[in-house]
Amino acid sequence: MMRTMMKKTQLYKLMFLAMLPAFVLTSCRFEDDDYFEESAALRIEHSAKATQDKLVAAPNGWVMQYFCGTDIAVFEGFNLFARFDANNKVTMAGNHRFLRNGNKNKYTEASSPYVMLMEDGLVLAFNVWNDILTPFTDPVSYGDAPDRIVKDGEGMHGDHNFVVMANNEDEIILRGERHSAEVRLVKCDRSWTDYIADTEALKNSITNSSINDYYVVNADKDTLYFQSLRNGRFLYTDNLDKTKSVKLDSLSCVFTPTGFRVEHETKMGNYKFHELKLADDKTCLKNEDGTVKVIARWDAFIVNHTALWKMDQTLFTSEQTALYNQIDAELKKHNNTWSLESIGIGKSSGSNSIVGLVLTFYTNTAKTKTNTAGIALDMTLPAYGQMAVDCPADAKTDKNMETIKKKATELEQLCRNFAALLKGTYDMSVDDYFLPTTATFAPAQGGTKFKLN
Repeated sequence: MMRTMMKKTQLYKLMFLAMLPAFVLTSCRFEDDDYFEESAALRIEHSAKATQDKLVAAPNGWVMQYFCGTDIAVFEGFNLFARFDANNKVTMAGNHRFLRNGNKNKYTEASSPYVMLMEDGLVLAFNVWNDILTPFTDPVSYGDAPDRIVKDGEGMHGDHNFVVMANNEDEIILRGERHSAEVRLVKCDRSWTDYIADTEALKNSITNSSINDYYVVNADKDTLYFQSLRNGRFLYTDNLDKTKSVKLDSLSCVFTPTGFRVEHETKMGNYKFHELKLADDKTCLKNEDGTVKVIARWDAFIVNHTALWKMDQTLFTSEQTALYNQIDAELKKHNNTWSLESIGIGKSSGSNSIVGLVLTFYTNTAKTKTNTAGIALDMTLPAYGQMAVDCPADAKTDKNMETIKKKATELEQLCRNFAALLKGTYDMSVDDYFLPTTATFAPAQGGTKFKLN
């Protein structure tokens, strides 16, 4: 019996020793929890204090990349500016089109209170009217807001209270508490007026009235399009012909000094993009990891633009130079005060105009007045950055050509002979991939090298 009890005692000791680490670990874990963990309310309070300290500490304040929470892209994104102080006062600024009291599109500043609310999460709230922010939240439609979308009582679906979703080193990501638009606060790295000027300069360098459509290409070589980017609310589509589009989404963006940012992260195939910045070589804009590129449709601009591009005569071959001189002589048969000023590609002037090979000629000896005459060319885009040129036998001529050739009987044929030298497929390069002023055409198949200015 005694031996049996001793064995049991030894067994209990061994079991106790085996369990001891678990007791120790459990005890330490609870002590750590008691020491390190805070209540949810206390965590939010500390987060509010840290966030406010961060807002106040930014030397140039913050850019608020503001969006309205509509289901489709009714409004563009807006750059607002905010400087916070420790006494819960914010000075905001902007130059947007919904400013009131005669300040539309004018740089304006306004101050008001702000508060860090501690609800289920942290909320940055602007509950007192501020001339910069509150027009977006006013339930009464105003100014440029489209009546078909914005009804009195609904306003522009803007927010003035924002849930803090993420707090990163140089940015704070917010979500509108009521309408759920994504709004981003990013530290401003320059004066507010400089930021506005630099953003406008960048916008004008990558968008304009002539080039406003863009290829969107990902790393798998899938190609879609942005249409009307300049508006800040644009179409993201698989076909430039809307009637043939399968994918047709509306997106809003806000422009920055380096590019633009869409409201929500967007997918293209296997890749995502949120912010796109101008590449170092200024040929395109790239997303964060370089897997999505936005490329202006500059090649279409070259082919379809109605302005007249003049050919660089220093690149003429001997045959082109000879034809140029013959055309000049032929014009003088119609009127001896006339002289050829240039040969170009584009749209001729006057009635019954054409897009094609265009003669520009002086119509007086002082060489102060000019006119044009032309013959149509077929110009197509067989691939990105390429142009194919043809001058069919039945290519139309404009009214001026028809009138002039009554006396200058060889003029049309000489122009057709000149156009025939251009027949071929060319690789195009330009001086500016967003607003070209010079384009060079290197023969890929047939044709003769030429340059347009």
